[in-house]
Amino acid sequence: MALDESDHAALAGMPTLYEEIADDVSEVAVAVEAKACMTEHIKSLPRLHAEILATGCLAKLAEPSCISVSYTLVNAAPSFVSPSGHGEVNRHNQPEDARRVVRMLATAVPTAGKSSEYGYDVIGTTVVDCRNDGSPVTVVQGAPAPSLNDHTHYERMRSLCSALRKRRY
Repeated sequence: MALDESDHAALAGMPTLYEEIADDVSEVAVAVEAKACMTEHIKSLPRLHAEILATGCLAKLAEPSCISVSYTLVNAAPSFVSPSGHGEVNRHNQPEDARRVVRMLATAVPTAGKSSEYGYDVIGTTVVDCRNDGSPVTVVQGAPAPSLNDHTHYERMRSLCSALRKRRY
């Protein structure tokens, strides 16, 4: 990522974080799995699903009472410039490719209500239009993004995290 002078100044002005080394802070309170599906949606679907499932299971095995969150960013742009540096442009079958990923996240990722052993407490999805070509990135409102009533809509994810935090602490 290229930073200009003001970016470097902003970064230098951020506070220093220190790690607490005490033995009593090793509890996992919140486990977040963040993923991005930006290109080759259908090809990456099985791996994305497997990684999300594995992380959710591991979080609950490590600390059954932790709040487990799966958050995925899905690209709905019709094309995406490969970040490999070769300038290769991948074309997508949109909105269908993004719709399939969003549907998988809503239906195939287990929630704690259905499987208390390993399901996620909260699942969130945001759909963006990102061509990775220097043009602006925008958040997609409406299909293929989850509707406000969908359990994977980002706003619902935020409110559920808040409710879980209040219940736990």
